[in-house]
Amino acid sequence: MKEREIQKRILLALSKEFHPDGIFWTADTGVAKSMDGKRTIRFGIPGQPDIQGVLYGLWIGIEVKTATGKQRDVQKRFQAAVERAGGIYIVARSPDEAILQIKECLAIRQAAE
Repeated sequence: MKEREIQKRILLALSKEFHPDGIFWTADTGVAKSMDGKRTIRFGIPGQPDIQGVLYGLWIGIEVKTATGKQRDVQKRFQAAVERAGGIYIVARSPDEAILQIKECLAIRQAAE
């Protein structure tokens, strides 16, 4: 299955599992040309995760990967920055994995309080 299809399935599962307490969206990064072709437009932040959201006031980033996909170095640096800032960042390969990891992160935070 392609990464984009996994991403769609994760978004659907998140909306079912965490509604109405959270909101999640896709966050693409890339480069495009303006309609007139004269300008290059960059969007997103290099390394940002494919899915972003807020759940119970916590920022969550989900990097979606296929079964064999690996994080790039820029993604690992972005993850480290998010975690230093107190956010949650996970790498998920399926909807079930994404939900499980989010719940585990939330449980760890609750136990620490």
